[in-house]
Amino acid sequence: MVIMKKIALIALSLVALASQASYAGTRTAIEYGTVQQSRIITHTQEGYHPLRTVAAGALGGVVGHQFGSGHGKTAMTAVGATAGVAASRNRQSNQLAAQEVQLVIKTQSGQTIQVVQPNNGMMFNTGDKVRILTTGNDTTVDKAY
Repeated sequence: MVIMKKIALIALSLVALASQASYAGTRTAIEYGTVQQSRIITHTQEGYHPLRTVAAGALGGVVGHQFGSGHGKTAMTAVGATAGVAASRNRQSNQLAAQEVQLVIKTQSGQTIQVVQPNNGMMFNTGDKVRILTTGNDTTVDKAY
């Protein structure tokens, strides 16, 4: 009985090892092309989350209250609360104004493709040579140097 269990364990181990070969890696296709058009798209969503702003103000007030004494403690509490509110509003503004870049590219094979990707600060101009990386359904573009 013990020998049968060992053989079953070895067989299962071999099956598990053999099946992992299908997960060896992910294929990425690389193409090159030339930018035909480039534009920045800004997505704005309506509204702020006032509860987040209030919570950030309260947290800032608690932190500010740890400093100073007397009227200075009161002033530091107010400064902390104001800083918390400002930080929350700033962060929410940045989240609401997400930017993407839309590129129309003529590939070396003659196809015209459009790619929309997050704007990471890289500027694309008409005529720029680019590298197009496609992994599964994800396509990203960067400059070809």
